[in-house]
Amino acid sequence: MQLAGTNVGTQEAVSEGVSVEGLTVKFRGTPLIEGISNLFEPNKVTAIVGPTGCGKTTLLRSINRMHDHVAGMQVSGKVVVEGVNVYGADVNVREVRRRVGMLFQRPNPFPRSIAENVGLAPRAHGLANRGNVRDLVQEQLTTVGLWDAVSSRLHGSPFGLSGGQQQLLCLARTLALSPDVILLDEPTSALDPDTTDHIEQLMKKLSERMTVLIVTHNLAQASRISDNVLFLMKGNVVEATSARTFFHDPADERSRAYVSGRIG
Repeated sequence: MQLAGTNVGTQEAVSEGVSVEGLTVKFRGTPLIEGISNLFEPNKVTAIVGPTGCGKTTLLRSINRMHDHVAGMQVSGKVVVEGVNVYGADVNVREVRRRVGMLFQRPNPFPRSIAENVGLAPRAHGLANRGNVRDLVQEQLTTVGLWDAVSSRLHGSPFGLSGGQQQLLCLARTLALSPDVILLDEPTSALDPDTTDHIEQLMKKLSERMTVLIVTHNLAQASRISDNVLFLMKGNVVEATSARTFFHDPADERSRAYVSGRIG
């Protein structure tokens, strides 16, 4: 993968996952996360968990440089994606955000048609042309399980869809850019159980070809879908281990208290 300059690599490398090294994020001088280092394994689902305000979302947003335009936010350390430090001086930030997709807590469709929501960005990035964009739109809507519901109204507004369908559309939009990594910030917290289950199954399937990081307050969800867990408290790593170990035999007393519901 090339992230520097304006050239985009055309050959897919073996995935290396995401590595954060000494990552510190401060807001107007106050640390939000401090000196975090962790390897997020490729082709795995890692759940980032911890009490409210512990830095989960701050960490997630640091990985694709979403803090760049937030006044007062300072980031130091490294975030390495596919061997490239995304905070390097010559990195193409637009390409970072293509390679590292993100799905937010609440769906945020563009005020364009359903088809344009999925097809516009790939055309802008040179990943599709006018001739094959419809095929790409159908492919991604099929991947997320939305094609049958919207195929007859592709030129209609996405705001007529249910909340769950809008979230699936946003996921299709993200996948249309062929990311190496996908970041999910509480993506199912406002959804019904059936849609939640559907998205959880998609996350497991997607991890076969990309690195998946999910912030969740729902420990049952983390237990169901994650391979690994990163547990944060007060901006620091408490424990980073396999999901099986975290939920059944955590090493740290604070982890045991969190899993049992005594804190958090």
